[in-house]
Amino acid sequence: MKIDDLDREIIKHLQKDARMSFRELGRKLGVPHTTIFTRAERLVKRGIIKKFSAILHPHKVGLRIGFIVVNATPSESKDIARKIAELDEACKVFRTVDGKIIVKAIVPDHPNYEGLEEFLAKLGNYSMDVYPIHEVVKFDHTISEGMLKSEI
Repeated sequence: MKIDDLDREIIKHLQKDARMSFRELGRKLGVPHTTIFTRAERLVKRGIIKKFSAILHPHKVGLRIGFIVVNATPSESKDIARKIAELDEACKVFRTVDGKIIVKAIVPDHPNYEGLEEFLAKLGNYSMDVYPIHEVVKFDHTISEGMLKSEI
C-alpha cells in the first residue's frame, strides 16, 4: 500500500503523541484539521493504523515478557497459531514460512518464572524453545521515519 508524504507526516506525529488533536496537527502541517481527520480515518480503514492506545511497559507494571518459538509443521502451524492467539497472554503471534510460530507473551512476574510456566501449560505439548526476557534494552513500538519513507 502506498502512502504519500502527508500520510507519512501524520503517522510520524501520531506515533510520537497520539493524544495530539487533529486541529493541532493540522496547524503543525499547514493543512486543515478536516484533512487530517479524513486522512487519519483512511489510514485506520486501510489497516495502516491499527488503533490509538497507551503503550504500557510490561516490566514497569509488574509483568514479564517471554518469547516462545513453537516448532510446528507448515501444514499444522496455521491452526496452532490461531489457538495460541486466543490466549490472553499471547500479545503477538507470528508464523514463518517454514511453520514456526513465534509468540510474544506477557505473563505475571513470579519468582522462578511460574507465570511463564502456567502459560506454557496452556500451549500444549509442542516442541518449542522458550526465552524468558531478563532485561528490556529497547522498548519502542514506532516505525522509524526512515522506514516510513520506503514504500508501504
